[in-house]
Amino acid sequence: MARANLDAVVATIDSLLLSAYDAEQMPAAVEQIRQLFGGSKACFARVGPDLGPEDAVTTNFDPVMHQRAYEEFAEEFVSFGQTLNKVPIGQTYADHALIGEERLRASRVWREWMAPQDMYGGLGSRVLEAGPSFWFFDVQRGRNQDAFDAQDAALLERLTPIMTRVAELRRHIGFLTLQRDMARTALDTLSVGIVIADPQMRLVYANETADQFLAEPEGALGLRTGRIFARSAQDQAALKRLVAQTLAPAHDPNARRTHLQAHAAGAEGCNLSLCVLPVPPGYGLPSASPSVMIAIRPLEPAADLVAAAQQLFGLTETEAKFASALASGLSLAEAAEEQHVRISTARTHLARIFQKTGMRQQSQVAALLRGAELPVRSR
Repeated sequence: MARANLDAVVATIDSLLLSAYDAEQMPAAVEQIRQLFGGSKACFARVGPDLGPEDAVTTNFDPVMHQRAYEEFAEEFVSFGQTLNKVPIGQTYADHALIGEERLRASRVWREWMAPQDMYGGLGSRVLEAGPSFWFFDVQRGRNQDAFDAQDAALLERLTPIMTRVAELRRHIGFLTLQRDMARTALDTLSVGIVIADPQMRLVYANETADQFLAEPEGALGLRTGRIFARSAQDQAALKRLVAQTLAPAHDPNARRTHLQAHAAGAEGCNLSLCVLPVPPGYGLPSASPSVMIAIRPLEPAADLVAAAQQLFGLTETEAKFASALASGLSLAEAAEEQHVRISTARTHLARIFQKTGMRQQSQVAALLRGAELPVRSR
């Protein structure tokens, strides 16, 4: 076969390194390696628990064959994987020599999966091991092609350290992506809106609650051409000042004003409480692009805290209703009227609430329940 030239090898290495940071480039990188070795098919895959079709990147992708590998032929692939697991990291192997030609040719994997895809002789390398999983690369030659030789094996061995680094980076980036997705899901469950914006108020991130606040036509805040704005001109000027003040250097950070009330633009909207804070550098944003986080909460009476009061303090349903009414701003007499009981009965309930919560005043009970309310959205 014609030997790979330096330009082709360098281009393959560049493609591999690019794929480490961009998963969408991985199929192109594997295809470039296949071409470098003049193969009929190539594969970069993980072997280990909880395997799925996303764990292997192959050339000449056939979705039906890809799925069959994880369903019909899973048992044989596991057996071959156990054999492959004995190969030292970085060492190349020929599949027929490693598995045994008789054993390989007798398998369903060979007859129904490899041969139909013109996979008649493979050269591979185990590139990384982590916990119960390992990653390998395999390139195949077709029925009418020459077998791989020692020079092919030497080239693959030279490329293996790069593949190892790619696998390490992909694994690490995959973990970071999982963490990011979990964090976004967690933020979306909050009833507090969370927004990250740059100094010009361009939106960088918003959780689901913030999206809802920004989308309300008569709400206090809106989004125009990608920028957050307050619908009241006075609030808009105050918000701009607050953002600039938050990002400006200060000898005493505690002296900064961080809170602002933004007023609704109409009867259907709701006034909002805003808290503006600088985003710490540790969030991974470029230091040249400072950002602020704006926490947003509606200014409205306390929500129904009956269930929380029952679960946290062991109140009965009736006691919890009284406690929730007090937390919403009602007096004891108003709470008694709302619950259709005499004031004397209301005082009895209040005494039990004091006993169970450890409080001595109605205002303390109200503050306790408001503090106990968790900012989590009901689904």
